[in-house]
Order: sequence, then structure tokens, then C-alpha cells
Amino acid sequence: MAGDNDLYIGIDLGTFRSVLTSSAGHEEEVLTVVGTPKDPIARNMLGKDVLFGEEALKNRLALNLYRPLEHGVIKDTAEDKKFIAHFINHLISLADPEEYDNVVAVIGAPAEASFTDQTAIFDAASGSVNAAMIISEPFAVAYALDMIGHTIVIDIGAGTCDIARVYGTIPGPDDQMHTSFAGDHIDKALIEAVQKKYSGAQITKDMARRWKQQFSFVRTAMPDQPVVVDFSIEGKAMALDITDCIQTACESIVDPIVANVKKLVASSNPEFHNEFRSNMILAGGGSGITGLNIMIEDKLADIGDCTVHVVDDPVMLGALGGLRLSMEVPTDMWSSLTLASR
Repeated sequence: MAGDNDLYIGIDLGTFRSVLTSSAGHEEEVLTVVGTPKDPIARNMLGKDVLFGEEALKNRLALNLYRPLEHGVIKDTAEDKKFIAHFINHLISLADPEEYDNVVAVIGAPAEASFTDQTAIFDAASGSVNAAMIISEPFAVAYALDMIGHTIVIDIGAGTCDIARVYGTIPGPDDQMHTSFAGDHIDKALIEAVQKKYSGAQITKDMARRWKQQFSFVRTAMPDQPVVVDFSIEGKAMALDITDCIQTACESIVDPIVANVKKLVASSNPEFHNEFRSNMILAGGGSGITGLNIMIEDKLADIGDCTVHVVDDPVMLGALGGLRLSMEVPTDMWSSLTLASR
């Protein structure tokens, strides 16, 4: 149980957005972006050496922008480690850790984060907390849902889709799969599809991301009305139908997900195949694609009847799992768990 001078923190460290929740009631969402002024003039105008999240994006023309987890990993350079440290310390600072005697954090990271990644994350957090543990994001999701027994978690983020086999303990390397067919891939595929359909279409990645977030679907849940959006073609304002483009882009991630799920089921203990097939969780931002769980179930039909559950709160769930774990792991286990996570 948390004492008056104890602060427990759960963090979902995402490639696009990171989330923090705490035992003191903090709930924070920050875009995983770091910005530094381009020159002394920009520094004087902004009054800061480092900016984060929405503030960094708002002032991006005056900044050098960095996405420290853009592809789900941290580059093994001093500069990239510096930026992830800046970001993690900023995120933890939002929970006012200096007001507590003991601060414990569980940080969810991409499923296939390397030893270098985990060490960089751990070292960054160590300056702000008394104890830290790094776990895979899919495990944090399963823990939050009380579904850590014989479950397959499909966690679709921006830069990565992490798929993990969970069976009562922290997944090992053989229990996890990792693919770049995720949110950023959909954005890129959507831009390409629209530009192929409408020659000269002028679209930014942010525009594609907004359309995806508002309209995404796959063939098992076709919309009642066409998806019509505004954009420019060679500078001329247009309102055009991109329904087929949205569908094509969203479905581009399905086959890699299905292939990896099949591998994890096939390589598990055969006595538990039925349980894995009936306990699949679709989480992360990509879980919001309408009809995606049904399409995955249909494509898994050749291995048996599968059930894919869609989570209710994909944004906060990973951080909530980390928070719960931080509060439930006995104090005398933190040392060994922390070392194991590294």
C-alpha cells in the first residue's frame, strides 16, 4: 500500500504519445517530441533550452525537433540518450516527485526494446525516482486488465506494433514479436494512396494522421457515408472522396499482425492453444480502427475460433498497468526485478 510519503508512477513510453499516471491522481499525456532552439535568437524568443510535446510542435519552425522513440528504439548515440533523458525527466516531473520521500516508477517500453534502449531509459529515470522497473507495453496492458494468464496482446502504437504472449510472468524475448506496420505506416500508406488517386495532392503527415484518427476503418465495418476531406491539389482547395484510400491504408497492417500472432500461438505449449486463441487483446491507438478486431479474427480462422477483445481506454491503459504493478510488487522484490529488467 502507498504511504503518505510514497509516490507510485506508471508510464507508457510511446513513439507518438507518452502517458503518465500516479498514485496521487496525476494523469498526463505528452507527445513524445523534444525541441531545441535553432539559434540564439530562437533561444531568446522562447526563453528555454528544451521544449516538449505540444509546445515543441507549436514552435517547431524555430526548433530542431527530435522524436527519441520514433521507430520504437533509441539510437545508441550520446545525443539520442540525452534527448530521451530530457523527455523522461520532464514526464516524471509532471507528477511532482520532489514532494515525496520515496518515488517508484514502472515504465512500459516497446516490446523489443534492446538492452541499450532499456539501459538508457533506466538511467534517465534513475535521476528522478528511487526505484524503477522497465516492462514491455503489452504486458502492462494485460496486467491492467487482469488478463496475464495465457493471453495474446496486440498493441498497435504509432511507430511499432508489439505482439506478446503473456502467461503469468513478464514475457521473455521468445514471447514477443515486433513490427513497424503500425500507425506511422498507415499514415504513409494513406498519403501514397491519395496522391496516386489525385495527382498533385498536397498532404502532410499531420493531415493524414488526423484523417486516420477520425475516419479509420477496414472492410468488416464499411462507413455509411463516403469519407470526404479538404486538401489542396497544386494549391487549389478541393473536397474529395478518400474512402478507398483510408481502407487500403488501414488494411495494410493486418497481414503482418496476423502472421505474427500465428507464430506466437504455434510456438506456445499446445495444451494452452485454445486459451491463447480465445484471449486476444487489441490495444494501443490502432485499436480504434473500426472493424479491425473482426478482420483479424476472420484472418485467423484457419487456426481455429479466435476472439479479439478491443480495450476501452487505449490511451491510459498501459500507464495504468504500470501504476498497478508499481503498487503491488513487494518492496523486497524491487532490486531483483529492476536488475532483471535491464
